[in-house]
Amino acid sequence: MRDRLGKFEVIRLLGKGAMGEVYLGRDPRLGREVALKVISEGSEFGDEAEARFEREARAAALLNHPHIVTVYEFGEEEAVHYLAMEYIQGEDLEALILGGQTPKVELLGLLAQICEGLGYAHEQGVVHRDIKPANILVARHGKRLDAKLMDFGVAQMGPSGLTQAGTWMGTVGYMAPEYLDTSRASCSSDLFALGVILYEVLTGGRKPFPGDTTTSVLNRILLHTPEPILPSELESLPQGLLAVVERALAKRPEDRYPDAETLGTAIREALGRPVEGASEASKAKAQGGRSSRHITGQQIRVGKGGQGQCLSLKVALRQALPGTEIILLPGVYRESVMVDKAVAILALGEPGEVVLEGQAGPVLRLRSAGVSLHGLTVRAVAGEVAIKVEGGAAQIEACEILGGSVWVDSGAQASLRGCRVSPNGGVGLKVRPRGQALADGCAFAGEGGAVELEGSARAQLTGCTLMGSAYAGLLALEQSHAVLEDCDIGGHACAGVHVLAGADVALRQCRLVGNAGFGLSVMDRGLATLEGCTVQANGGSGLLIHHGATVQARNSAFSEGKSLGVDCAEGGQGVLDTCEISGNAGVGVQVEPGGSLLLVRCTLKEGRDTGLLLLEDSQVTLEECVVHRNARGGILLAKDAADPILRGGNRIEDGLQRVDGGGNLVRVAPLQGG
Repeated sequence: MRDRLGKFEVIRLLGKGAMGEVYLGRDPRLGREVALKVISEGSEFGDEAEARFEREARAAALLNHPHIVTVYEFGEEEAVHYLAMEYIQGEDLEALILGGQTPKVELLGLLAQICEGLGYAHEQGVVHRDIKPANILVARHGKRLDAKLMDFGVAQMGPSGLTQAGTWMGTVGYMAPEYLDTSRASCSSDLFALGVILYEVLTGGRKPFPGDTTTSVLNRILLHTPEPILPSELESLPQGLLAVVERALAKRPEDRYPDAETLGTAIREALGRPVEGASEASKAKAQGGRSSRHITGQQIRVGKGGQGQCLSLKVALRQALPGTEIILLPGVYRESVMVDKAVAILALGEPGEVVLEGQAGPVLRLRSAGVSLHGLTVRAVAGEVAIKVEGGAAQIEACEILGGSVWVDSGAQASLRGCRVSPNGGVGLKVRPRGQALADGCAFAGEGGAVELEGSARAQLTGCTLMGSAYAGLLALEQSHAVLEDCDIGGHACAGVHVLAGADVALRQCRLVGNAGFGLSVMDRGLATLEGCTVQANGGSGLLIHHGATVQARNSAFSEGKSLGVDCAEGGQGVLDTCEISGNAGVGVQVEPGGSLLLVRCTLKEGRDTGLLLLEDSQVTLEECVVHRNARGGILLAKDAADPILRGGNRIEDGLQRVDGGGNLVRVAPLQGG
């Protein structure tokens, strides 16, 4: 590289990208350092890069803001095009998020700064179109962090833009659904990208719409809700941030924040920080269009005996402003209410002393982002809905729900922590299509002690118990998705977990014990993964892999069942890695016609029947497995069944038998590799 570009001295290379290089430069007249972005004439991106340079320079001519990188000059010297811009000594936001060293609260403050800069750009008619963490530079000035938005190389200026219809500009994982549909960018599509970054900040870099290919990412953005944010990822952060993420990532532009300034205001208010310089209008819009006469720390006490300011929760809700704490004094409140404001409703007293009791329909209908309930006993008519989350994001903590269930409607999100749900019929928790639920340390018990996910619903359950329902502990219907970790699932009449067509369930360190039917049943096109699970003493098969279903199990045990340990039915397929199948009354592992199973480092032992049964047209591979001490033999092959494939030194001590043409058992020689 030459020593000078125009009036600027070239000092050293800072970095290199697909379209060119960035050098540290110096303006000798002003004595200041600059960043010189360079593209050479011979670059394979020559024409496109030059267009980006020109676009960035044109955008810079319109923008002058403390949270936008300043471009000083755009020039060309001997076929080398260059941009001279403000030099920021620091890291980009992507590195800070993935590094995990900067507190999330500070990263959220940086994102609020970027909202200010982007809002200014939008006011000047500039849509960035490539908002992502790598395009946000962060500099440290003492204890203060400052963020600046850069790279307006694909920006759209004015209503028409510079690209043809049908052309996407930017980075796929940050593109809004309407932009993917129409290729027409807007201010709102930039806000969606900010929502993706907000999600990444809260989760430590996890993507809201993950995928192995570009196509899978596009499909998730267009058709699916974001992956749930885990309670552990929000540790020490306000739950109100969930509502901000939900609104920023809304599929429809009209459901998002109206402008970037409003999104920044919402982030700061969720953090409990003063919004310096924000207009009253932006504060009101951040609250969903409500009055901005928010009184921080306002409380309304409800109860009898002169201690309450009003007698009814309904009256308190009419008086409450967003952010109000409504304190319920001990007593029974016989009323059904709708909560459409971001308020907290708290019980004052010992567990069970504050009771909300409904006469018909839901006792509580929650419709606003930022609603929270704490310490309440909610009693519904048997079989009715006790709490219905109809919209927004609700937080329900240390509550007891009796007689009825909790419903999460389409598009809504609920977080339950330390709750006990004991419905009399139905299910404890039902999540409707596109709804999301997080449950941490909750108990679902009794006739309706179960969780049901309808199509495309999502749920994350951690440290929960699901006990004693009339059907399945977890019922995952078509296209739903669930992750269960460290959960106890038992005493259900049909199955511990039942996965239907197209649903996807992951079980980690869970215990499926004592169910009258199957431990885990996976139906047509369903997918289940198990890691470190115990499936024990169930009435039916510990694991049923039905037609067209797929199961992957690792470090799991299927034991002491009253029937089969593992049943791979017609057309089912599975992989069991380092699993133990032991002590079952029926066959340890049965593979039916058309089924396919791979067993790696598995042990099939101490069953009261055959260790492994292969029926006609089944396919089984054993690799480094042990089959021993089974009462009726190690491996039994039905008439016309194919021999199993044995790899890597298996130990089969109980012998090999086959059913002959007369229906008799005939011992055969060990197979090669056994």
